Amino acid sequence: MCRLCSIPWKWFYGAKAPGDSNGSSLPHQWRTPLGAALLVIALSISIFFDTWSSIVHTWTYSSTFTYGFLVAPASAWLLWTRRDYYRQLSPTLSYLGLAAIFAAGFAWLAADLSHVLVVKQFAVVAMLVSAFWALLGTQAATKMLFPLTYLFFMVPTGDGLIPPLIEFTTSFTVAMLRLTGLPVYREGNFFTLTSGNWSVVEACSGINYLIASVTLGFVFAYLNYNSYWKRGLFMLLSIIVPIIANGFRAYMIVMIGHLSDMTLAVGVDHLIYGGLFFGLVMLILFYLGSFWRDPAFKPPIIMAATKPVAAYTNRQALLMLSTISLLFLVWPLNSSRLLTQLPDSGLPSNLTTVDLPGWQRVNNPDWAWQPRIDGALAQHTDFYTDGLKIVGLYHANFGKETQGHELVNSQNNLLQPHDLITSRIIHSGSATLISGVSVDEQVIKHQDQDSLVLAWYQVGNTLTANAYRAKWQQLLKRLTGDTAPELKVILWTQTAHNEAEEALPVLQRFSASWIAHNGLLGKNNQANLK
Repeated sequence: MCRLCSIPWKWFYGAKAPGDSNGSSLPHQWRTPLGAALLVIALSISIFFDTWSSIVHTWTYSSTFTYGFLVAPASAWLLWTRRDYYRQLSPTLSYLGLAAIFAAGFAWLAADLSHVLVVKQFAVVAMLVSAFWALLGTQAATKMLFPLTYLFFMVPTGDGLIPPLIEFTTSFTVAMLRLTGLPVYREGNFFTLTSGNWSVVEACSGINYLIASVTLGFVFAYLNYNSYWKRGLFMLLSIIVPIIANGFRAYMIVMIGHLSDMTLAVGVDHLIYGGLFFGLVMLILFYLGSFWRDPAFKPPIIMAATKPVAAYTNRQALLMLSTISLLFLVWPLNSSRLLTQLPDSGLPSNLTTVDLPGWQRVNNPDWAWQPRIDGALAQHTDFYTDGLKIVGLYHANFGKETQGHELVNSQNNLLQPHDLITSRIIHSGSATLISGVSVDEQVIKHQDQDSLVLAWYQVGNTLTANAYRAKWQQLLKRLTGDTAPELKVILWTQTAHNEAEEALPVLQRFSASWIAHNGLLGKNNQANLK
């Protein structure tokens, strides 16, 4: 064996640890637990390979989450920095850790059945961390709490924050411009100055800055502060500061563009200015935080310097590993069984042959906009009139669903990229139908007309506009083997500019007839209309 390969081998089995100033060997009581922990990592990756690969895929192809490749090494490094403290601990088996694996596994099953990728990813990391807890014991896991929980940063999440961040940045920028004395006209996330037009889009939301600040700020707080209140305060600042800083960044960019007569900060250069500004803000935050740093952590003496003994035997470790393996395997097997029961078919016939009292079908009026969701398995559109007004009714079915083609998906937008050339959303809110159903309401502005759009989900007999409730109903339905349809429903009409709200009573009357026709107002369904 070459000398380079023998270094980690000797270190693991008791030779002097390289780079260890104390020259001490790996404690005897840690050898079996560390070996078991490495096996658990291999088990998790092999059993939940699809989930782990989805995490790595996002790291690879999204510049926002490239940092994910550094999270696991950073966690290992944080453990290594306090190795003199941890080697004094005596790992034990924890049955509470097994209970945590069971809970995280059920969360993975629920997310897999309802196709919520981010929950699956959090659950698979939670199962791994819980397995470490089961193998190391509550005392050791508590002492390693931050490095272990830091592994949750591997999950590429934060997309759900983009809409509220866009709204905050737009409102902040418009407010600052008005305080400056500039007249501003705003429509949604679009606003107009005398010098030109601006919009706050995903790249301007500040999500990249927020994620970077939180990821680095939490580590900074852990390494520089020993008191919990200092850590908590700095972690809170690492969340608040980038959000406010991004508002100032957007305001400064608009002002640069306005004062330069739209010659500066209107292209890629405004991203460069923004990046430099954010870097400066983070540098100032960390610099100021360093003034209140605590003395370097000194590991207390936990146990007397006696000859260490094994925390538990290899046989006990093997039994624990077998139990963990069973708790890992049971969820994918059950998910596969339940998903095979779902129908993979088109729309129910009663939805494509609807005749409603007081309404007659008409030909496609060829409006400026019509809904279409590319990921749907089947979709159907009908148009009706009451003699005065025409309404459109759209249904989309996603069948068994595949990743990226789900009923509830942030990519199922009303406006597709080609629609953005001539249309934009100028109002988003909620409306209540005559039947008591709360639905999403949006107004889309076109070149010559506006569209009033109502949208909701139908899962079995439940109607809801709440994405979380729709997912919950999907989960309950699938756990019971119910094969009722799961649909996206869109109801809309076209109006003259600024008259969209006046058309709401028409859509309400139509929806009441449609809901009654489908038997969704029966005695057993009233409670579902929320």
